[in-house]
Order: sequence, then C-alpha cells, then structure tokens
Amino acid sequence: MDQRKDHRISKQLYVQLRIEKRVFWGLLNDCSENGLFIKCNQDFPIGTVIDIEIFMPDKSTSVLKGIIRRKIDMPESNRKYGLGIELIKKDVRYTIFLASSLHGPMPQARTNDGSAAMQR
Repeated sequence: MDQRKDHRISKQLYVQLRIEKRVFWGLLNDCSENGLFIKCNQDFPIGTVIDIEIFMPDKSTSVLKGIIRRKIDMPESNRKYGLGIELIKKDVRYTIFLASSLHGPMPQARTNDGSAAMQR
C-alpha cells in the first residue's frame, strides 16, 4: 500500500543534479508537492543535500533543493539508481508546473476591460 501523503504525477523530464561543484544528469520519473523520484547513474548517500534543475516542457527550468531520503538499486534499468528526494526549497515555476499538471493550465489573468494581462 502506498503511504505517501502527496499525490504524485508521472513525468519524464531531464534533470541536472549538483552536489558541491559536481554535476550529474538524471531523469525525473515522478513528482509531488514535496518530493521527486529521479533515476540516475550516480550513487549518492541517503541524507545528501542536492541542488536540482528540472528542464520543463516549455523550455524553462525550475531550480529546487532537496535531501535524498530513499535510494533503490535499479540494475534492470539503463539508469542504475532511483532516488527519493524530499524537497526543502521550491521555486514558483515548479509550483505552477505542478498545479497545471494536476488541474490543467491556469487561466490567464485579465484586466478590467477584459483583455489579457501581460505576464512578467
């Protein structure tokens, strides 16, 4: 039985992982409000604080910070390890991405005269 408190969304997006000055690549497998599951070829210890950059479908990037809470070996996969990451810092792009993935695109803001408001 799945005991996660947050609904997870299956997404396959490339991610860049940074620990200190080292950079690694991985593949986001699923995500939620407070966590990610990433497949990668690098073995990291549980408890490692990691900087994560997600390459979004709209070509933007989202920058997050997390702690590796769980690790599984995936020898049958082309990526050797699966990392369960608890998010400790999220940006607004990630929040919008999650909301639109769960509930569809957010409506565009309108001005008083009914025209679309400019987004910054």
